[in-house]
Amino acid sequence: MRALSRGARGGTPRVKGVALISVLLVVVVLTSVVYHLTSRHASSLAQSQNALGFDQAMAYALGGEALARQVLYQDRTETGPEIDSFEEDWAQAFPPFELDEQGWVEIQARDLNGCFNLNALVGEEPADGTSGPHLDRFKTLLRNLDIPEPVADETRDWIDADQTVFGFGAEDNDYLGLQPGYSTSGQPLAHVSELRLMRSMTPEHLQRLRPHVCVLPVNALKLNVNTATSHALAALAPELNEAELRVLTETPRAFADLAEFTKVAAGFETVTPHLGVTSEYFEVQVRVAVGDGTAMLTSVLHRDPESSAITLISRDLGRDFRSRLVAEIEEA
Repeated sequence: MRALSRGARGGTPRVKGVALISVLLVVVVLTSVVYHLTSRHASSLAQSQNALGFDQAMAYALGGEALARQVLYQDRTETGPEIDSFEEDWAQAFPPFELDEQGWVEIQARDLNGCFNLNALVGEEPADGTSGPHLDRFKTLLRNLDIPEPVADETRDWIDADQTVFGFGAEDNDYLGLQPGYSTSGQPLAHVSELRLMRSMTPEHLQRLRPHVCVLPVNALKLNVNTATSHALAALAPELNEAELRVLTETPRAFADLAEFTKVAAGFETVTPHLGVTSEYFEVQVRVAVGDGTAMLTSVLHRDPESSAITLISRDLGRDFRSRLVAEIEEA
């Protein structure tokens, strides 16, 4: 019995060692749990702060859109509905202005009647299925920009509802075999970026074309001669050479009516139904930074020519904001 007692006493250190290891394991497990809980809490807090920052920036962006709407409305009702030109307030590139919450907002507007409406490609087609005048004008625009003309036929086929290949166009059979495959839209374009899906279009071509085209929710073509780009105007008067267009478009334009415009711009007399001196569609871009939150909003607005009411057509949160401001560096 005495020997057994000594054995028991000799095993006591091992029992204590096992207990100590068990305690250490419990401490490690608890430390790990606390660490993960703390990390998850910090991550959740950061996500909440980011969401709050974005919501705050987005609220300011919507406020910037509302301000642009008011400027466009007042331009029509107070300044006068006679013309729209780059000399008016809505067309100016204003510098960013500061916000109370340590941030800033920048707003700029673009006249969408100053570019070629791609949805007009199927707007005035003859009943016999031949190409319409706007398709030929779009080909002129592409040719002047050194972009393959088949892009015009492909864009027309992309918009129309049938599967008949027009000219050098392309329908579903031409796209479904690609990796990944896709089908044509069969409806009006919703965004200029859809042109990237055309078979003959490249990123370089699209970058060159973007300033001169746009997508409107109508199939008509109406250019404001006071704001249209030189290439957009040239598409309607292909007989004008580049030098004549440069003289016409590089000088400030504020034509009071089309009669005044055609006096100095020969070659446009036959296309006056597609020209004007006022605008209905505008693109407003707003960029906001508030604390850690940022937001970029692009909105397409329609201004009714009769009532001057402003209607929202679309909003886009994925567009890059490219400021038109030019920094002036003062020499020391």
